[in-house]
Amino acid sequence: MSLASPGRALREVFESNTTELLPLGAVPIHAQMAQHAGFKAFQLSGAASAWWQGVSDVGWLTMTEVVDLARRTVRAADIPIYCDADTGYGAPINVQRTVREFIDAGVAGIHIEDQREPKKSGGIAGIELVSDAEAVGRLNAACDARDALDRDFMIVARTDGYGAAGGSLDEAIRRGQLYKAETGVDVIFYEGFHTWEQAELALKETPGPAYVIGTPLIGTRRIAELSAMGQAVQSLPVFLPGVQAVYRFMVDVIESGEPTAFTEQLERMASEAGTSYDIGWGAMFGRPSTDYVRQTEEKYLPEEARRDYESSAHAGETY
Repeated sequence: MSLASPGRALREVFESNTTELLPLGAVPIHAQMAQHAGFKAFQLSGAASAWWQGVSDVGWLTMTEVVDLARRTVRAADIPIYCDADTGYGAPINVQRTVREFIDAGVAGIHIEDQREPKKSGGIAGIELVSDAEAVGRLNAACDARDALDRDFMIVARTDGYGAAGGSLDEAIRRGQLYKAETGVDVIFYEGFHTWEQAELALKETPGPAYVIGTPLIGTRRIAELSAMGQAVQSLPVFLPGVQAVYRFMVDVIESGEPTAFTEQLERMASEAGTSYDIGWGAMFGRPSTDYVRQTEEKYLPEEARRDYESSAHAGETY
């Protein structure tokens, strides 16, 4: 199933009266997990996507590489996909191509930041910003492309005004207000805040929808509190538990020199059978499913060309 209007579906998430939880992941299976778990949308993280490909989040990946991953993620799930588009990948004409490519990929919306190229990952030292005029031009180029191609597609303006060299809370708010007043962006995204007091002030001073990300803030406020302060969405880095668990598993194996950690993992999986955590070996997230493959074989192949699923030692087994 595909969404008739991914942008409209994502817009409903951002314009909800309550703060919506937005899982932040790196690969298509994360989007499938988000859908199965019941989330309304999924965000493809620029930083995590880079890490998953073995590189740092320093502007190394090209626009075409990022869009290719986004396209595969869109195909993997039936919820709207919201993507990190870094700085838009170049001059205004490149930004417009970026918007076109993400729309063609079926993405619901993107955020574009006001960093100088090559960008750096949010929340670290060394970030520098472009001028007001360049940032406004970058965003308006994106919005004009959106309006020409798909008005439902969402453009989110991210500012690193707080964490940039010489930055401050006042600078972040000033830029957020500027982008809302002088561009056609749909949402303002504040990156890297350290306290909820900063977040509350920024959200109060910015015409909504708007939201804030700051690593020390994640998970420390309940939805009712977030909604009251005007936080449109709350990003959840769902990739982190998986990374930590895989690395812990590898360290346990290498330190013990034995494969017994895998047996313990299987025992944990068996103990969760029949519960909401039960995913077997994870094949439930794959597309097309093994059941669908078998059904198509039975529907379209002559009987003599169909595979024998019943006389194998693995008959009835699924991952």
